[in-house]
Amino acid sequence: MTFRIVTNLFIQYSKSSLAQINSRYYSTLFDVDPKIQNAINKRKPIVALESTIISHGMPFPHNVDTALAVENLVSSTGAVPATIAIVDGRIKVGLSENDLIKLAKAGDTIVKCSRRDMAYAVAKKQTGGTTVAATIRAACMLGIKIFATGGIGGVHRNGHITMDVSADLVELGRTPIAVISSGVKSILDIPRTLEYLETQGVCVTTYGNAEQHFPDFYTQDSGIKVPYNLSDPQEAAFLINALNKLQINSGILIGVPIPKEYAADKDQLTAAIEQAYAEAELKGVTGKDVTPFILAAVARITAGNSLQANVALIKNNAVVAAQIACELSQIEQRRLLESMAKEDSTRNSLLKPLVIGGSMLDLSQNLIEDKPLALDGATYHTRVTLTGGGVGRNLAEAIYKLHGQANLISAVGNDHMGESLLQLIPEQLHKCILISQEESTAICAILFDKVGDCKICMANMQIHEQITPLIIAKHENEFKTAPLVIMDGNLSKEAMKSILQLTLKYSKPVFFEPTDKWKAAKPFQLGFDLAKQVRFISPNILELETIAEALCLKNITGHIDKNINLLSYCKTLVESINSHFDCIAVTLGGRGVLVSLRADNFDIPLFNPESCTYLVPKTDKHSIRFYEAPLVKDIVNVSGAGDSWSSGFITGLLRGFTVQRSVALGFLAATKALQYDSAVPHKYFECPAEEQKLLQRTFDTLHFQDM
Repeated sequence: MTFRIVTNLFIQYSKSSLAQINSRYYSTLFDVDPKIQNAINKRKPIVALESTIISHGMPFPHNVDTALAVENLVSSTGAVPATIAIVDGRIKVGLSENDLIKLAKAGDTIVKCSRRDMAYAVAKKQTGGTTVAATIRAACMLGIKIFATGGIGGVHRNGHITMDVSADLVELGRTPIAVISSGVKSILDIPRTLEYLETQGVCVTTYGNAEQHFPDFYTQDSGIKVPYNLSDPQEAAFLINALNKLQINSGILIGVPIPKEYAADKDQLTAAIEQAYAEAELKGVTGKDVTPFILAAVARITAGNSLQANVALIKNNAVVAAQIACELSQIEQRRLLESMAKEDSTRNSLLKPLVIGGSMLDLSQNLIEDKPLALDGATYHTRVTLTGGGVGRNLAEAIYKLHGQANLISAVGNDHMGESLLQLIPEQLHKCILISQEESTAICAILFDKVGDCKICMANMQIHEQITPLIIAKHENEFKTAPLVIMDGNLSKEAMKSILQLTLKYSKPVFFEPTDKWKAAKPFQLGFDLAKQVRFISPNILELETIAEALCLKNITGHIDKNINLLSYCKTLVESINSHFDCIAVTLGGRGVLVSLRADNFDIPLFNPESCTYLVPKTDKHSIRFYEAPLVKDIVNVSGAGDSWSSGFITGLLRGFTVQRSVALGFLAATKALQYDSAVPHKYFECPAEEQKLLQRTFDTLHFQDM
C-alpha cells in the first residue's frame, strides 16, 4: 500500500514558550477559530480587527456590511482576518456572520469593552465590542502582531484639564503590536495625542507620505509632521520585525492617509465637529460615550459623507495591514528556518563522523558521437572531465558539506595528480590524509556512452593498500569522538579488521559502503565478533547478493528465482540477512531505495544529537519499506548520486532526524548531485533556509510501499 507523508515543518519545531503560554489562555478564556489557530501555529499572515466599529461605530446595516467587506479584503490580499469580541463571557477570535449581526443589533445592551472592562465582561458573561485597547491586548496574548482599525482614540479636547485620555494610547505604550490606522480621530486633540504617544515610547510613522504629514482620520493631513515614513509593505514589515527582535514592549502606530477621493473638506469637517461637541456638552455626554456620540453627530451633520469616508478608510487600512502581514510572515518564516538550521549546525559541530576509504581522480570521458562502441582499437571522440572521486572521498566531502563536520582517513600519492586531488578535497578534511611516497595517486578512467550510461571503468588503486593498520591506529583519537564510522570497500581486510577492533573498543557503530560486488564481502569474512560492528550497509542489488552469500554461506543467487519482481527479489535477499544489521538501505538507481530497519516503524531517530550517541534498537523486529525515487529533471551526471544519497541519509541520522526524514534528505542530496557535473556538487544549497524548504517539500512528497 502506497502512502503520501504530509507533515508541517513549523508544527514539528513549535517549541516556543509563547506557544506554551498561549495554550493556557486558550483553554480558559479564548475561543479561537480553527483557521486562525492554524495560521498562528504556522506563522501565516494574520490581521486582528476590532468589534466596537460594529457595536458602537456605525449604524446597522452599514456596520455588518463593512465588517464582512473588511474581512473579505484581508482574505483576498492573502492574510487571515481575526475579528475579536467578547461573546457571552468568552473572548472570541474569529466571528461568524451570526456573531457579527448579534453585535450589530444589540444596541444599548452591549458593552463597549476597553482594557479596564475585559475582566468584568468575562466574569459576568457579558457580550461586548472590543475597542482598540482591548483588541490589541487580546491579539498580543495570542501572538498576533498586526491590527487594523479606522482611527485610534487619543487625548480629548481639554484633556489636559479633564485627564480624559484614551486607554488606546496607554495600551500602545505597553503592547508590542503594529496598529495600522488613519491616524487619530479628527474629533480629538491630535498634537497632545502625539506628544502622549512619544512619552509612552510608541513609534509613530506615516505610510506612503514622503513629507511625513500625519493623517487625521477624515483628511490626509492633520497639519503635524511625525519623525518617520514607511514607503511600502516590506519596509513596514522590517520595522515590525526589528521591534519584535529588540523585545521593546511598546507598539508602532502607522498612519495611513484616507484615499484622496474620500477625504473630507477640512473646513466643513471642522465646523461639523464643533457643532457635534456643542451638542454633546448640551446633552451632558461624558466619558467613553463621547466618541460614538460625536462620530454619529458628525455623520448626521455631514449628511452621511463622513460615514462613507469612514468605511473607505477602514477598507483601505485593512488592505495595507494585510499586505504588511504577508511580508512580515515571509520574514518570520525565513528567520525560523535559519534559526532551526543554525541550531542544527551548532548541535552538529559536536558530531564529527569519521570516513575511511579511497580517494582518486575520476577521468570521465563521455562519447559525443553515435558510433557503436566496441573494443576494437578504434578512436572515439569524447568530452573529458577531471573531478575528485573515490567512494570514501565522495562520502567525506558530501557529509562535510551537508553536515558541517567530518574527518577523512585516506591516501594520495606524492605527485602532481595527488596535488590536484588535494585541491578538490576541502582543506578541513586534509588532516588525516596520508601522502604516500611509494604509490601514485589513484586514477579511475570511466567511459560513458552518449546517453550517460557507464560502459567501462579502469583504475589503479594500489595506493589504498597504504591505509594500513598502523595508519588506522595513529588516528585512534578520531574513533573516540566519532558518533559514526563510515568505511568503504576499497580498504584491505587488514585495515578493516583494525577499524572494527577500534569501533568495538569504543562502542561505535559502523556504516559500510560496499563500493562494488567484488569487495562487498570483506568485513563479513573477519569473524562474527568484528562483523557485528557493522550496523548499517548501503549496497546495490549486486553487492547485496554478495553480502547475502557471505553471511548465509551459500550461493544465494542459485536458490532465488530472479525472474520474480525485483522488489520481491530484493526483499527476499534482505530478509535472509537483516538479523545481522540495524539498517540496510539497498540503492536501486532511478527506481528508489529499499530500506530494512530494526524497528516497528520508520518515524524514529537512530542518533541522539545532543549526547552524540547511537540509539541501539531494542527489538528484533524488522520493517521493510520501499521508497520511490523522486523524478529528477536536467540530469547531468549519475556517477555520484549513490554516494550523495548515503551522505544525505547519514547526515539526517546524525542530526537526530527520523529514518523517514533522513531518507528524504538522501533523495534531496542525490537530486542535487544528478544535476551537477561532478560526483559531489560544489554546493548543495545556497543557504540553510533553502535546504529546510526543499527538504520539507521532498519529505511531504515521499511515496513509499511497505513490503
